Amino acid sequence: IPASANWYDPDKQPCVSPHAFRPNKNDDTGISIHRAKYKSAEEAARGRRGKTYFVAVLRAGDLREHGIDVLARPQEGDPGHAEIPCLNYTQRREKKALESKDMLAYELTIRVEGPFSA
Repeated sequence: IPASANWYDPDKQPCVSPHAFRPNKNDDTGISIHRAKYKSAEEAARGRRGKTYFVAVLRAGDLREHGIDVLARPQEGDPGHAEIPCLNYTQRREKKALESKDMLAYELTIRVEGPFSA
């Protein structure tokens, strides 16, 4: 979650905005997530140099229990890469995507770690 976007505010309830889970133009098969087994929160927060990020912590089992698929999509050098396919750029305005973003932000985020500077 980019700190500059103000999508995380620990003083508000809920503290994470659904915008934090919004797919961008590069998310053609789903938003990327990282499995904690393979990558620390600090490693997952690495983004653009000079930027600061927070990391929302979720449980894959909780997502699946609420009808949100999580697919392992290992990449070269990143065996813990996974995606949430319903949150892709093409379908970002569909009911399922909007409901999933709300659920991730309001119900399924366990905690937020950071900030981490890239």
